[in-house]
Amino acid sequence: MATPRDRSVGRLLTRAFGALVVLIVSCGAAETTALLMQHRVVDELSTHVQPLELTNSELRSLLADAQRGLRGYLLTGDGQLLDAYHEARSDYAVVGARLRGTASSRESGAVARQLARADAWWALAEEQRLAAPRSETAVGYVAQGKPLFQDFTAENRALDAELAARAVDLQKRSSRLSTVTTAVVIVLTLLAAVTAILAAVVSTRRITGPLDRVVAIIGRRRSGELDIRADATDGPTEIRAVAQAVNEMAEEGDRIRGGEKRDAARRAEVRELGYRIRAHLKVEEAIQEAVSGLATIIGADHVLVRMAPGQTEVPALASLRDEHVGGVLKELADCDVSWLRSGGVWASGEDAPDDRAAPPEAELLACAAAGAGPALTVAVSGGDECLGALTLIRDTGPAWTSVEMRLAESVAADLGRGVHHARLFEREQHLVARLQELDTAKTDFMSTVSHELRTPLTSIAGYVELLLDGEAGELGPQQRRMLEVIGRNSRRLRELIEDMLILSKIESGAFHPSRRPVDLVVLAEQAVAAIAPAAAKGRVVVRTEVERPLLLDADPDQLDRVLMNLLSNAVKFTPADGAVTLAAHRDGDEVRLSVADTGMGIPPAEQQSLFARFFRATNAIHRAIPGTGLGLAIVRTIVDNHGGRIAVDSTEGAGTTVTVRLPLR
Repeated sequence: MATPRDRSVGRLLTRAFGALVVLIVSCGAAETTALLMQHRVVDELSTHVQPLELTNSELRSLLADAQRGLRGYLLTGDGQLLDAYHEARSDYAVVGARLRGTASSRESGAVARQLARADAWWALAEEQRLAAPRSETAVGYVAQGKPLFQDFTAENRALDAELAARAVDLQKRSSRLSTVTTAVVIVLTLLAAVTAILAAVVSTRRITGPLDRVVAIIGRRRSGELDIRADATDGPTEIRAVAQAVNEMAEEGDRIRGGEKRDAARRAEVRELGYRIRAHLKVEEAIQEAVSGLATIIGADHVLVRMAPGQTEVPALASLRDEHVGGVLKELADCDVSWLRSGGVWASGEDAPDDRAAPPEAELLACAAAGAGPALTVAVSGGDECLGALTLIRDTGPAWTSVEMRLAESVAADLGRGVHHARLFEREQHLVARLQELDTAKTDFMSTVSHELRTPLTSIAGYVELLLDGEAGELGPQQRRMLEVIGRNSRRLRELIEDMLILSKIESGAFHPSRRPVDLVVLAEQAVAAIAPAAAKGRVVVRTEVERPLLLDADPDQLDRVLMNLLSNAVKFTPADGAVTLAAHRDGDEVRLSVADTGMGIPPAEQQSLFARFFRATNAIHRAIPGTGLGLAIVRTIVDNHGGRIAVDSTEGAGTTVTVRLPLR
């Protein structure tokens, strides 16, 4: 049976990788040795043998050139042939010195003998050079120099043969060394491969297998199999330790998840409690919801809410079972909460940090008198203001955990928001009731004033017409102009009163159309005829482009007001020599009515406010063009009441087009 040391991952891997390292190092050493030896062979071949062969060949070539030049001179008498002889003679000393310097002790004897033969030939050659060409003496020297040159050639070729044999031997040595090295490397590589395979097999059986099983357990736990555990008796020591750690982490994870589930359930209950608290629109109900809900969720035997001094419209005290009225919380209820800051929290048994206020002695004694268990007090805050304190007490039991403290803080924050919202709602209800009273009074006032103004205005308009008709006598030009001014302003005032009456009906909800079959073309022609005098006075051309008939179910009086308001606006805001075009056509199941002018247009930034009451464009105000700003608001209300749509397309300085779409009958 293997000991824990024998079965450790480190031991197994050390053995396997130790053998691999030895084989790899041996392979590298063999290759390095072979490379060094081959380098020596190549170095000897390239730096000694081959240079020596080349120098020896060069020496033979020099003497051959000298012999040919000298012999040609002696036979022909041509002095130019001696140039090759002299050149070879000058190079001989250099080549001979290089040959001696290149030769090693092994070749020095052969080199010396060769140079001695060459020197003998050179001595005879000098004598030949001094003889007369084509003379008997010269011929004799030639015959005498031939055996000397042959002796030199024999020595030279013998050295060549020896060097060639050495080069072949060196090449064979290099080839044999390469073959042996290759065989050794192949053997070592095969051994390394076999060792690696054995190490892999051993690692798989003893390390990888158990480790894979542990990893599989972890993966299954990740996928949701939380009850599964790893085998802590399988594999080497380290893997058994990992399996044991996985099991311990699983146990701890189960404990944490259990706690998290409980905390999550309590947090969900606290969120629901917060929703219920904020849903109440009465302060007393919101406080009671918080008190009863928190006692159940967090497990408190006593819950007390104390509001800070100066908090109006809020009950000063509230507890779970009214223990603050002659019960165990009576003494605590009498304690002031001004020591508590906004967002503050205090639990019995812990020291308050420097940045958090500690409760006074009276508070501590009152908490101890209420119960022997732990106490917790958190601030009920509204923004940066401390509205009061929420205190929870257990008769017995463990201290408050951090999770329970955070839950209590969350409920206190919801209670603060609930109290704040409930108070705001109650104030808003009072304000809304007051505003409704004011709006009703305003509507009644507008309706009454409008009705009361119509009677005297009608009388004024009537008497002005009588005066203009001459019923009271002949009028002078100046008097007639004055009466015409009074008449125009009377009509403007009457139109304003009519608009205010319609606006009053709209706001009171009494503005409803009385529908019956109507031909829009007839209404359009009547409106154009009514606006014609004003257009002629302003030198504005009014054109019509209508398609008849266009039958609608509509209120003819209200549609007439739409047409008159749109046409009067177009004529009023179009300068002299301009044009206004009223077009009405069928467009599917709708009527498309448009009024286009070539007037001043509306600034782009103000077009979205066109249908607001009393709105007037700035360019109209600057040009002092009269108007009330109610016309388009009334037009839009009439169009909406008929189930239609209205749109405005305007370019400042170029004109405006108002398009109304109404459903066909």
